Amino acid sequence: MASGGKMKALLEAGPEERVKRRKVAFAAIPESVVSCNANECMKLLFVSSAQDMQDESQREEIMCDPQFAERIFGEDGTIYGYEGLEIDLWLQSNTFHAYVDIRFIKKVEGGKNPPTDIWSQLKKVFGDSMTDDREAFVSSLTVNSLAFEKMIKEKSEAVTKPWRIGCESADESVADKKCEVIGDEISEKSGQIVRMELTDPTVRAWHKRLNPLSLFYIEGARPIEDDDPLWEVYLALEIHDDRRKIMGFCNVYRFYHYPDSTRLRISQILVLPLYQGMGYGLHLLEAVNDTAVGRGCYDVTMEEPSINLQKLRDTMDILRLLSIPSQELKAQVEDAISDGIQRLHSRKVPNSSRPEVPEVEAASAGSSNGFRGKSSHKLTNGVKERSLLDPPKQLRDQVRNLLKINKKQFKRCWEQLLFLHLDPQDKDLQDMFQSGLIQRLNSELFGKDKELEKQAGKQIFDTENEYDSSKTFVMVRVKSKTGQVPSFETDGRSTEPAAEDKVKALQESLSEREEELYGVARDVARHCHRLGIAIPTIEHWTKPEAQNVDENSSGSSSPM
Repeated sequence: MASGGKMKALLEAGPEERVKRRKVAFAAIPESVVSCNANECMKLLFVSSAQDMQDESQREEIMCDPQFAERIFGEDGTIYGYEGLEIDLWLQSNTFHAYVDIRFIKKVEGGKNPPTDIWSQLKKVFGDSMTDDREAFVSSLTVNSLAFEKMIKEKSEAVTKPWRIGCESADESVADKKCEVIGDEISEKSGQIVRMELTDPTVRAWHKRLNPLSLFYIEGARPIEDDDPLWEVYLALEIHDDRRKIMGFCNVYRFYHYPDSTRLRISQILVLPLYQGMGYGLHLLEAVNDTAVGRGCYDVTMEEPSINLQKLRDTMDILRLLSIPSQELKAQVEDAISDGIQRLHSRKVPNSSRPEVPEVEAASAGSSNGFRGKSSHKLTNGVKERSLLDPPKQLRDQVRNLLKINKKQFKRCWEQLLFLHLDPQDKDLQDMFQSGLIQRLNSELFGKDKELEKQAGKQIFDTENEYDSSKTFVMVRVKSKTGQVPSFETDGRSTEPAAEDKVKALQESLSEREEELYGVARDVARHCHRLGIAIPTIEHWTKPEAQNVDENSSGSSSPM
């Protein structure tokens, strides 16, 4: 009750003032107290046995945070209406059956946002494979594991030989065969890559339980349509005492390539957070590439790789190019690199003799390792001759045919190979290389009209097939009666960006590309040093000061 003085004040106050004071007196709990971000209040725990759930001392070793839980709980990932909320999502580490444990101090009604229905939101993603019955989940672990072992033995195909886990460091390539297990008998903890096709109902049912992991850990990921028979999944397994645990996976689609070939498209690749940094991502990528080579596919492509995934791919492909099994093609690559460096030499101009043209700043990460910090290059939209950093077309086709490296990826690799062969002491040569980068980036950023024109004459037609006609099509290029490809029309408004915006965009793209070049150069040089592959600048890139630059750029939306 109010004291005598407070009661008198309330009686003397007008009606509006009394209502205002009541609102202040009975204010609701602040929403910040009864809401939380899903990434912060949720934990994922991967278990193999009942003991994993009972031993609290092991909790930190099997637990990890989600990264993109907003995909499940709305745009900003906020869960409303609970004070002291904690969500434990337990996942069986090979079958991905789920048990959810939702705990909170109290549920708060009447706020601006109603309490989130946590169970329903998770149920939409996990379906019938999720339960809130702990006892039922624990009792099913053994049966589920036996079913998984049976599926792997009957439905999967080994892509790699087993390798001994622990004999290689996180940055070692599987090109080093010292870790292979000899023979079929596996007596120690080993790793292996296997492949399964989603044409089998048992495999599809298992894959539906695997799909939600991509939502938690791959930015922008969507569950694949696993009823399409052209999907296949590659699994990185840990094998011990004839039991298998999943370390990571890769979803791959077999696209048709005219007239009689296929191309493998890597759609999603993920190494589970508990096992990242152990080389499984590299094993998965190499397994897909080896499969493409073995099948005689046209090439291998990748769907929107993250920064770290692209770096890993670049490193792998550069090592493959530096150790091509065909001596004839290897000699052609070496000759082409020498020719590319010579072309840069013939174009370089002493800094004192350069004309006054717009300047573009170089990447800050690069300035201490070679580039001066500025490079002069006129912003043009292309040149008649082959670009300074483009590989020879004939070599590009030969590499694609042998190693299945697609055209776009080979261009990236070629820039990296030239960069690796630059003399660290020749600043004019480095500036000319940077000018080539600016030329290429400028064309990509501001030469899009030509790409639009290419698309203008393309049409899509549905095709009949034994699977599902609504999901297959043929794209053809159609010309008008005059023999010309239809062109785009505009409304008369200029879409050309301002000069200062062009320079800013170009500076940002240049900085990002140089950072990529330096990072891959360090990784490739470290591998080359270990594997005995000779490159002229290996001493420069393996010295400590080269390794310590920008070591903090390791985040990835598609972790390895």
